[in-house]
Amino acid sequence: MAQIYQLFKRAMDRYSVQGKELAGIVGISPTHLSEFRNGKKWVSQETFTALLEGMDQLSPGSKHYFCELLAGEQLGETENSSKSLIKMIEAADEEEMEAALLAIGRKWKKMMQNQPISGSHNPGLESAIAV
Repeated sequence: MAQIYQLFKRAMDRYSVQGKELAGIVGISPTHLSEFRNGKKWVSQETFTALLEGMDQLSPGSKHYFCELLAGEQLGETENSSKSLIKMIEAADEEEMEAALLAIGRKWKKMMQNQPISGSHNPGLESAIAV
């Protein structure tokens, strides 16, 4: 099982939270934050809470993501799904983007196959989606 500092580092990395900026908001040294992220030193409960709040202030959704990592499951949605999807896309790495685009292509193709043919149907689009 991953340690808390590893999950915290993962959330910071996924949401592109800069350590120096977060340390400044929380009022700790960048070195102290780095030592925590690397598992060399622990922080107080108050500092940890401030780190989570500061991370979420810099990159909304990052605290929720950390909590999901900690719980080992997706937690209930706190915002509408389109905003959540946008945040996930913005935070995605190259591999996750490729998987998402393939899923979108499959869904689009399935939707197009289930629609009745009309005058506005674009057969070129259907053949362009080779998923």
